[in-house]
Amino acid sequence: MPELYTLHRLSLAAPGESLFAALSTALPGLSRHLARQAVTAGLVRVDGAVVLQPKQALPAGTARIECDLRHGIKAPLRARIHDAIPPAEKPFTIVYEDRSLVVVNKAFGVLSAPQHQAGSMEPPERGHVPELLRRAFRKQGKDPRFIGVVHRLDKDTSGCLCFALSREAQRLIAAQFASHAAGRTYRCLVTRAPRKDEDTIIGTIGRDQDGRRALVDDDDPGKQTITHFRVLHRLRLGAELEVRLETGRTHQIRVSLAAIGCPVYGDRVYGLRIRPARDLPPPPKAPRLMLHAHVLSLDHPITGARIEAVSPIPPAFADFAKLLR
Repeated sequence: MPELYTLHRLSLAAPGESLFAALSTALPGLSRHLARQAVTAGLVRVDGAVVLQPKQALPAGTARIECDLRHGIKAPLRARIHDAIPPAEKPFTIVYEDRSLVVVNKAFGVLSAPQHQAGSMEPPERGHVPELLRRAFRKQGKDPRFIGVVHRLDKDTSGCLCFALSREAQRLIAAQFASHAAGRTYRCLVTRAPRKDEDTIIGTIGRDQDGRRALVDDDDPGKQTITHFRVLHRLRLGAELEVRLETGRTHQIRVSLAAIGCPVYGDRVYGLRIRPARDLPPPPKAPRLMLHAHVLSLDHPITGARIEAVSPIPPAFADFAKLLR
């Protein structure tokens, strides 16, 4: 049997066949599962271009395939999964800063705070925003004695994230999030357009039979959730929404929109498999979770003045929205 873990150059004529299936057939010892992983890890090129979708169909004619397995599959796959941020994209940028607080624009794929789960595979060089922020301050000659977490964003959600720079500021800002006095407005792309142009989703977030968060009956255990949304653009393959939170529950937007049949693009937990209309092409696969914390407003913990921080729409979000039109 030829050595599997080497550089393979192939010429395959199988128009329409899935890339991973064609690879598995062409390379002895490469199972369909390993072939999927190799493609996902970025180890396969088709006609010179890297392909990351295992089910991508081979083009018409003969395709030139290059499959580089010289460094194995598991290590490159792990690096690809945990290094989802493009190298050109910073983990965060500062959008507001004073002596009491700082608001950053967190990138997709970065942790909002330290993760204490046992066996975490988070790469230490990426870290989490508080630690990265501390390093950035030190490079500027500042002495960040305290960086306090007051709220969080999911790892895969980008946008406005606030930190307190003193314990007193942390207490006062956290109280605003607890009482829902802090304003949070998000932008998202959903796989289906809601029937109404504007509405409020009120429900109770609990657990379904599979243990996932879901909107449950009012008499089931859970926490009340209130989510306001407005349709900004109705697209050919979904819609762009502005979402405002009145309560702040874990995964609130993703759970609430999935409950009305409009899951967020790129949501692997609460998303649904959507069959497009017969006259429409299949929806493209989102490169990330299409949820962005666009605007954060709160009262300054010292002056009491209302602060509004705006996080620009990420290029990946805007580019994907164009594909849906």
